Amino acid sequence: MPSPAPTAAPSPTAPLAQRAPVDESAWARLRRALAPLAAPVRRVLGVVSPVGWAALALLIACALAGAYLGWQESWSAAIVLALVVLTAGLWLIPRGSHVVSHGLLEPRVTVGDHALIRVTVDNSRARPLLPIRMEMPVGPAKAVFVVPTLPPHGHHDRGFVLPTQRRGVITVGPVSSVSRDPVGLLHSERARTEAQDVHIHPRTLRLGTVLHGTLRDIEGAVTQDLSSSDVSFHALRDYIPGDDRRNVHWRTTARTGRLMVRQFEETRRSSLLVLLSTRAQDYAGEEDFETAVSIACSLALDAVHDGREVRLLTQMGEVPTATPMRLLDASCLLGLGEDEDSALLARHGCASHPEASVVILVTGQDVDRATLARARTHTPLSMVMFALRSGSRGLSRLHAGSLPVVDLDRLEQLPTALRRAL
Repeated sequence: MPSPAPTAAPSPTAPLAQRAPVDESAWARLRRALAPLAAPVRRVLGVVSPVGWAALALLIACALAGAYLGWQESWSAAIVLALVVLTAGLWLIPRGSHVVSHGLLEPRVTVGDHALIRVTVDNSRARPLLPIRMEMPVGPAKAVFVVPTLPPHGHHDRGFVLPTQRRGVITVGPVSSVSRDPVGLLHSERARTEAQDVHIHPRTLRLGTVLHGTLRDIEGAVTQDLSSSDVSFHALRDYIPGDDRRNVHWRTTARTGRLMVRQFEETRRSSLLVLLSTRAQDYAGEEDFETAVSIACSLALDAVHDGREVRLLTQMGEVPTATPMRLLDASCLLGLGEDEDSALLARHGCASHPEASVVILVTGQDVDRATLARARTHTPLSMVMFALRSGSRGLSRLHAGSLPVVDLDRLEQLPTALRRAL
């Protein structure tokens, strides 16, 4: 009986499809088995500082030198380092169950306001608690303080001032208790509270009746669409089954002998579209952009408070204006970027919201007049449009083509700038 022909071993360069499949389930089972140990191992390794790793390496080197070279000095150094490493672990023993809480008087503040953070540490036990060091991140900075010895059921308060010079969202906390040895070999942190976000809103100004006079639309702008029920009377027509009998004009019906009903023109309330440029090249600095954000938010907030339709758009997207709080919270996330120019912003804004009756472009004084004139060409003639520019130049009015432009250098000039815009 002939023996079977030997099979050739797969070549290392053979295609992947011809190789024997790897048993992935074994690796998956191994990863699942080691997963519960990963977190504790990371915590243990994270306790050792760079100085601690250097001390361990030196300890191993001294022990090897004493074992293989017979140096008594190496053994002595290894013993000293071992004692230092072992005693360093004693400093990480928990010193007690401090009850820590932190909070702000107001979770939402305005730029320039005073915001205080209160940290409270209590001793809930019937024995004293030793002093402990605590840290609390406040945005990019970190507050460090020491809690003194707390007597049984003792109480300790600390206050910190939150920096509110810049608009944005600052994360406060968590408050962590820090344990470390005097040499700095080991370092352990234990979170005692949860982190909290603090919104620092931009400064805004209540415009009152100024914006009403600018919009000049108390009863609604009349359109050419006909309706059977509205406020602007247009004409009379024959009754059609289904019409509201309250619109029947009885005097004309009695004169003509057939039912006649009133016909109206549809009206719409003025809709404000605020375009805020976030293009970095339009501003001389961040302060000018902050003024522009305050101007745009003031315009939108005034319309929201008066029950008018308003949209606030930037190159980054649309800012929600459903409620004043959502508007101000979302404005904390606005920033400068390399975006499209104001002309393209006006084109996209008018295309997305063709129902707008008034368009206000808020930008910086570094944008050129040609861009502003091009922005007006992208806006329908039926829309009233003007631009407000923030920068170092004081209150002044000019034209970019057919677009009125008003320059201002601070938020307080906004009511006067609106009066000069039209």
